[in-house]
Amino acid sequence: MRHRGRSDRRGFTLIELLIAIVILGTIGVGLARMMMITSTRATNSGAVSYRAAALNAEVSRVTALPAGSLTDGTTTRTVTARPFPHTVTTAASTASGVQTVTITITPTGTRAIPARSRTITRAAGLAATSPFK
Repeated sequence: MRHRGRSDRRGFTLIELLIAIVILGTIGVGLARMMMITSTRATNSGAVSYRAAALNAEVSRVTALPAGSLTDGTTTRTVTARPFPHTVTTAASTASGVQTVTITITPTGTRAIPARSRTITRAAGLAATSPFK
């Protein structure tokens, strides 16, 4: 009867399989983490774009109004519509014939990006200064 040596065995040993599983698991966890980071950044990038569009729309709306037509004070409007729920705060004040209007867009909901503001100054009868400085 012949005895076969260890060199005749085929396949993987249990230790080799465990090492392969640990290596693949480590790589998988790293890839999953990168995918989560990428997803979060893409979501925030979209929120920043929506915030900029909302702010530009509100600035355009206010600059289309005649100077002095906004009463002094603060108004807040909440927009709950998807894809970008937010609040719009408009604060107007007049001093020495110059009206200053500050518009602030604050994202609400799950999007964790900061608020953004623009200030418009204008004198009665004159065009608004550019809020995009």
